[in-house]
Amino acid sequence: MNKNLKRSVYTGIAALSFVAIAGTANATSASAKSYAKVTSNKALTTAATSRNVNVNGTNALYTKAGTLKGAKTVATKNTLANLADSTSSKKNWRAYRVATTNRGSVYYKIVSYDGTYRGWIYGGKSTTAFAGGVKSYNTTTDPAAASSTSSSASSYSTDSAQATQTTALTAAQKAATYKIATPGTANDGTEVTYTYPAWTQYKQGRVITDSTPYKDATFKVTDETTRTREGDLWVKIEATDSANSKANGWIKYSGLKTVSTTPTTTFDADTSVKIAYRDTSTGKTLSTTNTWTTSATGTKEGGSAASYTNAKGLTIGKYIYSEGAPSGYKIDTTDSKDLASDGSNVTVTPALSSAKFGSTLTVDVTPVASQTKVKFDVAGTTGTANSSLSSSDFLYGFPALTASAQEDALPAGGATNGTFTVSDYFGANGKFTKALNSTSSSNSVQTIYRNSDIWDINGNEVTTTGLTGFFGQIDSTKSTSTATAHYFYVYNPTKTLAANASTLANGSSVTLVFDRYTTNTTPNSLNSDLNANTDYVSK
Repeated sequence: MNKNLKRSVYTGIAALSFVAIAGTANATSASAKSYAKVTSNKALTTAATSRNVNVNGTNALYTKAGTLKGAKTVATKNTLANLADSTSSKKNWRAYRVATTNRGSVYYKIVSYDGTYRGWIYGGKSTTAFAGGVKSYNTTTDPAAASSTSSSASSYSTDSAQATQTTALTAAQKAATYKIATPGTANDGTEVTYTYPAWTQYKQGRVITDSTPYKDATFKVTDETTRTREGDLWVKIEATDSANSKANGWIKYSGLKTVSTTPTTTFDADTSVKIAYRDTSTGKTLSTTNTWTTSATGTKEGGSAASYTNAKGLTIGKYIYSEGAPSGYKIDTTDSKDLASDGSNVTVTPALSSAKFGSTLTVDVTPVASQTKVKFDVAGTTGTANSSLSSSDFLYGFPALTASAQEDALPAGGATNGTFTVSDYFGANGKFTKALNSTSSSNSVQTIYRNSDIWDINGNEVTTTGLTGFFGQIDSTKSTSTATAHYFYVYNPTKTLAANASTLANGSSVTLVFDRYTTNTTPNSLNSDLNANTDYVSK
């Protein structure tokens, strides 16, 4: 081959190769994706009730603002479109943080009330109002006007009509007196009361977890509303006797039954004995009474009732045991032990053996304190005082505990003049300490390890084999463009004991003290398998 031709061929190939390489480089540079950057990320500070929202399906939910590098989909637009029309209030949403990007886009961090979904969603171009994929939402709605203003309350009493009523109460229903129809512990809206209608405000749960002690309590209705998603009617009730006011709260209207306020005239002196209760602290007889009636025939007023039984086979003593004390009281006994199942050790006047048909037996009862509750503090830096922690300081609200853990790990009420030793429950090996830090009883507790950065409250990096505690909100001072840092609260038994007296009266509020750390560990989601609540927290 001609040397000049050969040289020109090689030169041409080299030139083409250079052009191809340069072209590829330019193409790669031109197609590189440009990501947005966050210019602001802060907690929403408006009233929590003003931050109830709903999704609309026009935008998906992401782990971070959707235009940021690394954003992953939490829920698609189709999923959110279906959730928007859910008929369960568990699918209500709360917005709690807002971020803006360098492109002027606004993103809100939202969480579904049941904790199933949590993430960031596009919210328009302004922080003055919700927009984009999220909108303001009223979780409750005023009920429609009553269909008949003259309907009696009794016509709706615990039957199918009351169960399906969605219109406002009539004047007669508002004026009626009610009892809880089926006292118990079911968390279905019909057996216990709530701070708000269930699932209409985030992290707001039950007022009481068991209405059995209030089986004889009577209530008046003071307010009413319907849940927007379900359309069911809820009413706010208030006890007619202040001794039962701890049960005041919201309940489904279908969970109530009407009672007559007219004194009963069915007491038969030939077959019955009235049971009254005397408050030993005041010497006064309570308004609560019960009536035992024999199932036997041929008995007469003034005759001995001691050996007879009622329709359930209960003697008077066994009947007193089965009914228990009025709410807020404990039955006194002659031997200072728990009441025997046959009532034989009850302190009663006259004695059980002297009970006569047509008479009244007066049982002595003593006031008991309510269950001990807690409040939360965070330890200050060296030389500074502790400060209070609110529910919103925690990522998932105050730590929720199972009802059984609360019952086992907290001091029971007991006598109003009784005390308990704080270290037995809140010390390093205390019952409450163990329950709070156990994943079998606490739905948000988590252990973090040194495989990620951890700083103490003074900003010093911490070396530790593990910290067990609860995630707080985002610490913007430690967050970076590649990692989000959260506060992390660790219960400190030693500081808790120092913040409280060594012994406290039954029913006291105990101050829990937590140490605050910061970590860039990613929080786990709530353990939704645990049926936990924050009833133990002092409101």
